[in-house]
Amino acid sequence: MLFPTITYAVFFTIVLAVSWAMLGHARARKVFLLAASYMFYGWWDERFLLLLGGSTLINFVLAKGTYLAEERFRFRLKKTLVITAVTVNLALLGVFKYYGFFVESANELFHSLGWDATINYSQLVLPVGISFFTFQALSYVIDVSRRDIPPAGLLDFALYLSFFPQLVAGPIVRAKDFLPQLAKSPDPRKIEIGRGFLLIAGGLFKKVVIANYLAT
Repeated sequence: MLFPTITYAVFFTIVLAVSWAMLGHARARKVFLLAASYMFYGWWDERFLLLLGGSTLINFVLAKGTYLAEERFRFRLKKTLVITAVTVNLALLGVFKYYGFFVESANELFHSLGWDATINYSQLVLPVGISFFTFQALSYVIDVSRRDIPPAGLLDFALYLSFFPQLVAGPIVRAKDFLPQLAKSPDPRKIEIGRGFLLIAGGLFKKVVIANYLAT
């Protein structure tokens, strides 16, 4: 579901209207936005949902673990959990982005050495947005471990990682900037609707007219 398409315009309009109608129901609104975000991501490939969900659960547990470890003065455990988070997230990113490159490099090395060996492999499909949600998850774990922010609930953290407007194209959002917005209900009287649509129209023009033209 690409942004500059009729499909996305319909999807966005429906999500906006429903979430607007749920302004007085904070938890239900979060659940709806999470479901909409997973629907949006699953539109690309439903297999990606397992990856996103797995990353969410793993990083949620690791972040919570670092927080509890410090409360109990188990600083070695806290350090181990942070190192685990860094390793797991970078390994996840590396496998999907560089698996094919490393296998091909290994095959070329074998051939240059005269070895009759070839590693057969299937190219992995690169999940869209994996860099964005991986680095967001990692930054969250580090922020919690440093006590810059308290650990969020699972619903809030899941929405933070999967929020569809920035999931596949960024930018990378810090938890300390995003999570506080979930705790308060926006005042419809203070929302600049006209300015919002102007920004959307301006961005759409830059993408469809300028960027696509330069790309060709």
